[in-house]
Amino acid sequence: MKKKFLLKKELKIFEKQFLFFLKSKILFLKKIKNYFFLKKGKYVRPLLIFLITKMLGTISKKTYKLASIIELIHTASIIHDDVIDNSSFRRGFLTINSLWNNKIAVIFGDYIFSKSLNLALNHNSNHYNNLFSNLILKMSEGELYQIDFIKNHKFSEKNYKKIIFNKTALLISTCCEQSGKLLQKKHTLFFLKKIGILIGLSFQIKDDLLDYNNFNQQNLFLKLNETKITLPFIYSFNKASFKEKKWILNLSNNKKNFFCFYKKLINFIFFLGGIEFSIYKMKLFTNKALIQLNNFPNNSANKSLKTLIFFFINRKF
Repeated sequence: MKKKFLLKKELKIFEKQFLFFLKSKILFLKKIKNYFFLKKGKYVRPLLIFLITKMLGTISKKTYKLASIIELIHTASIIHDDVIDNSSFRRGFLTINSLWNNKIAVIFGDYIFSKSLNLALNHNSNHYNNLFSNLILKMSEGELYQIDFIKNHKFSEKNYKKIIFNKTALLISTCCEQSGKLLQKKHTLFFLKKIGILIGLSFQIKDDLLDYNNFNQQNLFLKLNETKITLPFIYSFNKASFKEKKWILNLSNNKKNFFCFYKKLINFIFFLGGIEFSIYKMKLFTNKALIQLNNFPNNSANKSLKTLIFFFINRKF
């Protein structure tokens, strides 16, 4: 990310406070925490909060606290996701569940969730308590939708969108909307919420597409082998003939010989236009978000926000 929109000073203050909230006297917990956060770095959601706040007003202590709560919820959710998906790697690093075990990963994820709720309770605000408990509820529902979606082969774009709305877009939407709410800019909340949803949808589709680049074939194999469904797969599956669909479903259930066939499946996804369609949808959501930003002051923070959104869809990781 380019430094002009990275808000280096604000992110440095945020990271210091964020890691302070995670302090523990338990040595084993410190060991896991140090491993996990040593490799963590983008802080996408706090960055969105800071840029939107700067676009509309001034960053305050409450802004940093909001950013910490959001990042804690996001962190806990990806730790639990790795357990559910049986993932061995995230961003090229071993996951907590593969380095230790599922039990430790689940407990550590619960610990992070409890930290987020504890921080929200310190606000003495019923609004925050209800907001974040409902957010965690919706994210959990998204995970359950996904399990049902895969188990019963409900491979539709509508179902996919429902899942990524709950699992990804809702949290990013909360970042945007609550930034405006902290500044008491009630007239902006509808637009901010919409922008957040659109960014979240395009962000997740980009994550799907990253699995299909030349540098990430091993990660793609792992995802397909875990039957983690992406938009390119869904589009291609629905374009396939009955015979081809049967072949794909048999393939996904045949774990022993999966490695021999996964390249054929990738070629199949490319051939039926799954990649092109996903790029189209990602750009569509991105452009809609950029158009919505025209409703806000055309200041340096707004321009930086647009640059950040372009970074999201052009990133290589």
